[in-house]
Amino acid sequence: MGLDGVSHESRSGGWVQLAAPLNGYASIFAQLPITLGQSGSVAQVAGAPTPSFGFSVGDIRAGVRHGFVRGPIDLAGQLSVEVASGAHQSLTDDQRLVVEGLVAVAQRRGQLELIGNVFLRFRPPHDVGTAKLGNEIGLRGGAAWWLSTRSRAYGELELQSSLRDLSQQSFPIEWRIGATLCATSVIAADLAGGTRLDDGLGAPSLRGVLALRYAPSLCTPPKRDTGPEPGLKELVAQIAKERAEREKEEQEKRIPTLLGPSESAAREALIRSEAADLLPASEGQAASRATTYGEEQSRDSDGDGVPDAADNCPFVKGPADNAGCPRAEKQIVSIRENRIEILDKVYFAPGKTLIHPRSTRLLNQIARVLKSHPEVVRIDVQGHTDSTGRIATNLALSQARAEAVVGALIRRGVKVNRMVAHGFGPNQPIATNATSQGREKNRRVEFRVIQRRVAGEVTDVVP
Repeated sequence: MGLDGVSHESRSGGWVQLAAPLNGYASIFAQLPITLGQSGSVAQVAGAPTPSFGFSVGDIRAGVRHGFVRGPIDLAGQLSVEVASGAHQSLTDDQRLVVEGLVAVAQRRGQLELIGNVFLRFRPPHDVGTAKLGNEIGLRGGAAWWLSTRSRAYGELELQSSLRDLSQQSFPIEWRIGATLCATSVIAADLAGGTRLDDGLGAPSLRGVLALRYAPSLCTPPKRDTGPEPGLKELVAQIAKERAEREKEEQEKRIPTLLGPSESAAREALIRSEAADLLPASEGQAASRATTYGEEQSRDSDGDGVPDAADNCPFVKGPADNAGCPRAEKQIVSIRENRIEILDKVYFAPGKTLIHPRSTRLLNQIARVLKSHPEVVRIDVQGHTDSTGRIATNLALSQARAEAVVGALIRRGVKVNRMVAHGFGPNQPIATNATSQGREKNRRVEFRVIQRRVAGEVTDVVP
């Protein structure tokens, strides 16, 4: 880059950064810029010899990061301080105390991730050639496309300006493109390159970046405590239990064939006699249950014309086309006789059990519907995958995701004994697995009602 009284031919160096989490939202960090080699300085005048620098360190930066909002759009802030510790007249030295505040936003839409931030840097006035530097404001924007759970390609644009002088000389603009790839289960590598879009002070003619960072959360899927095949232990236990119940039922059915003819005839006569005595009472109970059932199906507590049995908000008035809730609360959930129907889907991080923040609204509505409808005694949360990968892995993943949804509903106030979780892997597709659209439909979570309270009695619901 070049400016009156300023010249830099080249620089090679890097950053060393350490970060430590304080809790689930905040972390502290420290950064140390290192110069391996540099020619030129920020104070060189025309005709003077070009100084060269060997190994040196720059101004140390320390600060704190904090996440404020997590959901469809993530919002975070950062506050840092730089202290003068670098070699004088080097690119990474300011010889002044610098304070920077930054606000960042990010949004993930499937494989596309959009990121942007704005920062304000407070620093004493400082003239470099004809450029009048001081407090600065800057903008960064970027987009990343996730090629897999362990790799991405991205592009970004950065511009900043001194608030003392908004001239073009103090307004550097730079673009970069790059990629991130996990080299091992804990090490991620970043390779990027870019150049300037103008000749503002600080914009390089060419910049190349190679970074190695310790990133186990990116490169290693989260592990479960249930062994090498997460979720399979619970699935095997459930299958064994159901098999034992079937065998017991079959044995009871074979008992009459094993009894002697006289004993069987005596039992039949006894049963017929008891049935004749109970018939009037049974007919009365059936009529009473029918009356109670009719009242339950027609009850409308809030008087909005939507029966409580189909009303997401049974005590707040709302139109039928919004499931009986006020229009201000757009409903993406509706309750049916044998299922809870969802107009969206539960999103997860690719290949993981972590529920994406964009599903918060959906889970909140499901929890509210369950708490508003105690007659829904039990639901089966069913996880499904596409056919990509090993069947055993997909069975375990679908089971773990179903359990993660159950856990999310428990945290929202739904009692644990009202839910069971089952993972079916790729065994129940609803679309073809030959296309990406079909595979997307097959990766889903469904909510089946398996027990209801009807007229005061708990009954099983036929699928």
